[in-house]
Amino acid sequence: MGILTIKNLVFYGYHGVQDFEKELGGRFEVDIKIRYPFVRCANEDTLHKAVDYQKVYAVVKDMVIGRKYHLIETLADHIAEALVEQFDVDEITVTLRKKKVPIDAVLDYVEVEVTRSGTSS
Repeated sequence: MGILTIKNLVFYGYHGVQDFEKELGGRFEVDIKIRYPFVRCANEDTLHKAVDYQKVYAVVKDMVIGRKYHLIETLADHIAEALVEQFDVDEITVTLRKKKVPIDAVLDYVEVEVTRSGTSS
């Protein structure tokens, strides 16, 4: 078993409950952890049996910049679901950070994490 990690993908998206968040947008950062048996691709050293991280990136990008959600929880959940549906994996964890949030507090970001099980063979 192995873990493929794609760390800190950065996108500009229009997610939030407040109208100004939907109009002005903001920065979102995404980490993806994919657990699957590396042996299936490592033995042959071939991409066609591996998880192609360029394709993973394309799915995440489409979800973050191509759609709008009120909640980052919903966005993270939909990213995880889309990845589990499209890739043969055991488990996917999506961590999503929203850098600017409309609350009266000093903080670095708000972060959510969701994990989905797949059906790796």
